[in-house]
Amino acid sequence: MSKMSKVAGRAGVVAIAVAAAASVAAGSANAGPLPSGQKTVAAPAGWSVVLKSTGNSFAIQPSLATAQSRSAWYTSSGSVTVKAPADAKDIQGKLGVGVVVGCQFPGQIGGGVDVTGPSAGLGMSGPSLGVGGVSGSLGIPLTPGATNSVTGFSRTDQPGSTDSIKFTKPGTYTVNIKDQNVDIKFCSGYAQARVATWVEIKGSNRIQGFLYGAPFSLG
Repeated sequence: MSKMSKVAGRAGVVAIAVAAAASVAAGSANAGPLPSGQKTVAAPAGWSVVLKSTGNSFAIQPSLATAQSRSAWYTSSGSVTVKAPADAKDIQGKLGVGVVVGCQFPGQIGGGVDVTGPSAGLGMSGPSLGVGGVSGSLGIPLTPGATNSVTGFSRTDQPGSTDSIKFTKPGTYTVNIKDQNVDIKFCSGYAQARVATWVEIKGSNRIQGFLYGAPFSLG
C-alpha cells in the first residue's frame, strides 16, 4: 500500500469516528432522564398536601410518517402525601399524571396531539378543551406558538385522566406511567412537552394543586 493510500485510509477512519461521535451526541439529546420535583400545595389549616414527581424520563421516536409528525415516549411516577385534621370528613381525592404539549407552527387545520399507550385513560379533557365522548386516544388542536394541556384535569366534578387514582382518606398515593406515547401530527416547527402531576380534593374543603416538570423536546 502506498504512503498516500495509508494517509487516505487513516483520514477515512478519522472521518467515520467523528461521524459516529456526532451521532452519539445527537442521540443523547433525544432521550434521557428528567429532573424530579416536589411542591407543597396550598391547603387550609390542619391540612398538608405534598405533590412529588420522580423517575421521569423521555425518548424521542423517529417519525416513520411525515416530517410534520412528532412522537415520544415518557415515563413518570407522580405521588401525593395527604395529611388531614382528625375531624375531616367526606374526603374525595384524585391524583393524576399527564402532559402539557405545544407546537410552534401547526401545518394543517385539525392537526393536534394524540396521547396513547398502556396507561392512557379514556374520555380525557384539559382545562382549555372541550373533548367529549370516549376515545382510545386524545386529540388536541394546537395554535401557533401556543401550548395545550393533556393533563387529564378538567374543571368538572369528575375530571378525566391520562392516568389517575381516587382516594378517600389521608395517606400517600402514587400513579405510575411507563412508556406512554405522545404524538403530534402536522407540526412544522418546534414541539415540546412537560409532565404535569395534579391533585384535587373535594369535600368539606376544596384543594387543587399542579406540579409541572422540566420541558423536553418532541423534535
